[in-house]
Amino acid sequence: MKTHVYKLTLGFFLTIFALNLNAQDYEYIPIVKPGIQIWTDDYWDCGENYHFRRFALTDEDTIIETQTYKKLYLFTSSVFNPLTAQSIGGLRENEQKQVFYKGDHINGGNVYSSIICDFSLSVGDTFADIYQLGFTFQIKSIDIIEFAGIQRRVFTVVDKNSPSSHLVAKWIEGIGNTQGLLYDMSWNMAYGMYGGQNRCYEHNGELLYHNYSIVIEDCVTPLVGLDDIEKQDNSIILYPNPASKEVKISSENIINFIEVFNSLGQKVYQTNVKQKEKTLDINFLSKGVYIIGVNTDKGDIKKKLIKN
Repeated sequence: MKTHVYKLTLGFFLTIFALNLNAQDYEYIPIVKPGIQIWTDDYWDCGENYHFRRFALTDEDTIIETQTYKKLYLFTSSVFNPLTAQSIGGLRENEQKQVFYKGDHINGGNVYSSIICDFSLSVGDTFADIYQLGFTFQIKSIDIIEFAGIQRRVFTVVDKNSPSSHLVAKWIEGIGNTQGLLYDMSWNMAYGMYGGQNRCYEHNGELLYHNYSIVIEDCVTPLVGLDDIEKQDNSIILYPNPASKEVKISSENIINFIEVFNSLGQKVYQTNVKQKEKTLDINFLSKGVYIIGVNTDKGDIKKKLIKN
């Protein structure tokens, strides 16, 4: 068993259709390859701040500390324009199928300059984060999945020290981390952040990956309707958050009714309460971000809920 020491990124779910690493039509697909590649990421940090970011990797070479990288840009507009986008560094990939990022540290779940994924690893291999936070990660499985008619390996990374082998990352060959191109797995584990997601991946204008579990089903629209949430109001308690099956809402005052809105501001549920506590069954909600509106005699309070 090999042990590697460095920091990496990634995470999400995918449907596995085959487990055959000797498939006849399988061929390794690098992340750093010719053309224009665009990743669209969402991220909620531990302060409940929302980040919407798009990354573009071009064919343009850039020299960083004597090594050649492909130039990486950060932007938020619907169309990538290298004249207006922010150049933040570059990506390179070596013959060992290791992918490196070198450049600026971007707030909101981005790695510092480091290796971001390593497709040379095998099932059972372990590695530690470079921050020496005490985490040991392990490759639990390597499976083959298909995107747009092309087979790619997907690496499942878990926390080796967790009794349940807690899932912390998934890497897809040629695409990267399903939690975001530069998502920082180690800091997510350390601070219990809500996590991120790679909403879309495009290569030369072709959409090859889309996380359809998100509330908004396009690649260019940020989550909206969240700016007016009163995050500091403690008269309403909502827990657990994130939640998957049910959420409890309690108030210092009698709750008249509760409303649930999706991130587009559309009401998807309402119920009358007339008591100080209510348990909502949220099994019917898709994964994503929602706004819980709680009406009491003292007024309306909004809380953010993440359904996972």
